[in-house]
Amino acid sequence: MMMDRRLALICAVCVLETGFRWASGHVAMDWLAYTLLARCVEMAVILGLAYRVCGAMAPSVPREIALGFAVSAAFGSLVVSADLASRLFVEGGVLQHLLVRQAYDQWLLYLLAACIVGPFVEELFFRGLLYAWMRERCAAWLCVGVTALLFASMHGRLSVVQLVGGILFGAVFEWRRSVWAGYVLHAAANLGLWIIPFVHPLM
Repeated sequence: MMMDRRLALICAVCVLETGFRWASGHVAMDWLAYTLLARCVEMAVILGLAYRVCGAMAPSVPREIALGFAVSAAFGSLVVSADLASRLFVEGGVLQHLLVRQAYDQWLLYLLAACIVGPFVEELFFRGLLYAWMRERCAAWLCVGVTALLFASMHGRLSVVQLVGGILFGAVFEWRRSVWAGYVLHAAANLGLWIIPFVHPLM
């Protein structure tokens, strides 16, 4: 059954991720390259074993991607507008308290790991597998909340930015029932978190 395949793969990916995190302390490899390697292995496992039930299938992938860009543009405009409006009450705006300027010498590797491959694998796992499996048993609001908490906690600490992102990605998956629109939004959000501190007067 599809739900059984999802559950087995959820457990398998969790074991795989635990193994990669444990091995990271024993491998002499750049952390970005190692992260990219781990995500590529996880992506191959998910797509190879459960392509039909991981949210990658959609009636029109180009349409889903276009919707993802539209949602990303709307959300990005909302965030920048809210930051500018918040400067009436908070010196420098709220974003300067939420975002951290991160400089990476290996920008291409960071782009691949954090803005292209990483978000895709996270959407396959958290929304395509975990959310879809939970949604067969629970209400949408509970699935969005639980997967958002798990998603945010996976990033090392429970930050407001990651939690809001998880809620938004879950809502988009509930709306579209495929990972593509949420993936584009996720990738754009990660790119924005990296670039905005350099192009927007936050600091």
